[in-house]
Amino acid sequence: MAGGEIHSVKRHLAVDAERYDTEIRRFIPHYDEMIATAVELLLVLAPAAGQILDLGGGTGALSAAVLEGDGDMLREARRRLARYGNRVSFEQRSFLDPLPAADVVVASLALHHVHDLHTKTQLFRSIHDALAPGGVLLNLDAVVSEGARLSGLVFDRMAARMGDHGISDAEARGHFAAWAEEDRYFPLEAELRALSQAGFDEVECFWRRELCAVTCALRGS
Repeated sequence: MAGGEIHSVKRHLAVDAERYDTEIRRFIPHYDEMIATAVELLLVLAPAAGQILDLGGGTGALSAAVLEGDGDMLREARRRLARYGNRVSFEQRSFLDPLPAADVVVASLALHHVHDLHTKTQLFRSIHDALAPGGVLLNLDAVVSEGARLSGLVFDRMAARMGDHGISDAEARGHFAAWAEEDRYFPLEAELRALSQAGFDEVECFWRRELCAVTCALRGS
């Protein structure tokens, strides 16, 4: 599990790491479905994976789900995953540092902190090279649409879903504006092209709800 770029969830989402797992379900209403989709894909694509690298692992929610079936965030992840003992190790480093070898790489709501598409393609290439032949990348993250009209509709629908969890439309728009100061969301098509350009043999989007998607990329055997 790699901690990724230094990033303050307290500043970014206005919540402490300890409250993140509750609040993220208000900000990302389909969060549990997204995590469950990733686990289902891993069980099909890499049932015998030995080494799984979780990039920007946050509080360890995705790592915990896989095992079952920033500084504050990393401390919360250590607490959450302590019961798995030596099956889990932690490192805090940049996404752009050399990556350890792995059978599977997963990232949940992390890689949108890479602001430049060229740099992101280089990161995907680094992930590709770190994966064993036949290895799997699963990226759970925010994406938008190519055109302004449809992209706007994505945010409209996201605000409506957040409203189901007690967040007003004005509050949702305020969150979007604040996130835009640190995040960079690329169109889904651009994300898939970047994965192909990085050398992955097969790429696909298996799940999408409003702003979030689960994309999968396979390294050739």
